[in-house]
Amino acid sequence: MAERSVVGRGGVFMVRFVGNLRAKRYILRVLDRQTVRVTVPRGGNLDKASAFWENNRSWVEDRMDLLRRSSSRLQTEWRLGVEVWYRGRKERIVPKIGGAKVAVGIGDLSIAIRSLSQDLRPEIEAEMRAVAGRELPILVNRLATKKTGLPRRITVRNQRTRWGSCSCRGTISLNWRLIQTPAEVCEYVILHELCHLRHMNHSPQFWALVGEVCPEHRKHEAWLKTHNIALLSGFSPEC
Repeated sequence: MAERSVVGRGGVFMVRFVGNLRAKRYILRVLDRQTVRVTVPRGGNLDKASAFWENNRSWVEDRMDLLRRSSSRLQTEWRLGVEVWYRGRKERIVPKIGGAKVAVGIGDLSIAIRSLSQDLRPEIEAEMRAVAGRELPILVNRLATKKTGLPRRITVRNQRTRWGSCSCRGTISLNWRLIQTPAEVCEYVILHELCHLRHMNHSPQFWALVGEVCPEHRKHEAWLKTHNIALLSGFSPEC
């Protein structure tokens, strides 16, 4: 639709205005340290979208400052001794002794690797994603009730900006990184998406249903807001 360069506190970043016929309101999302997306709903226009962005500029700049501070102190490589999030705990990567294959352990995982001298992240994340692919669909079906309904399809994906989504066709997509969160937080995200099967919005009716099926959802949402930059950005967990 349009985009513009903006000079902010931390330098130049891009604001992209994107039309979405399914959107019912203006939505602002910080994609990374240099990109902001403004979703323009059906019937919206660029002038109103620009005003919406300007009214929320301070929040955007604060968010970008947090991203910059986080990325500057986080370790991008996973090697022996590094702590990473797994099942809601920071687990240290340790060598597994014994056997013919080289392996490392993290929590209850034992992962065969090519070499201890390389970045272990790709192989560890691949194993975590495989675990999530097996466990999350089972958890969705276990948590689904008559109040929420059953999804037609469940996928586990590698989203970079969200923990989960629910399509109008009844497909629930979950981020594999939920395997890194505490069990109750993971369940909250699933319940949140299951509630969208009844309400494809964030209306008072939707949140009433969320509160009914997950009374402590605000606490779990707070955990996600605290840790989502580290987990969804692709960096190691923050200390």
